[in-house]
Amino acid sequence: MLYSFLITVVILVVESFLSRRNNVYLGAILPVVYLVTLIYLWFSETFFVKSTFSFLLAAFAGLVALLGIWINGRESLKKK
Repeated sequence: MLYSFLITVVILVVESFLSRRNNVYLGAILPVVYLVTLIYLWFSETFFVKSTFSFLLAAFAGLVALLGIWINGRESLKKK
């Protein structure tokens, strides 16, 4: 469980860093990779969930977090 937490923190820090670069597409890399990975896991049936709702909730929450960091980084770059 500790490793999962550390991986999550590293991903969020990297997303924050990439979203503050001049190239707008750098910050879009992790949300796209996250979405593609979830779609792959869903269709390959290697993502074991108890229900479709929990899968969709996890996908939505993760995507909202990553896109929120991306938008926040773009706005902070505009302020400079």
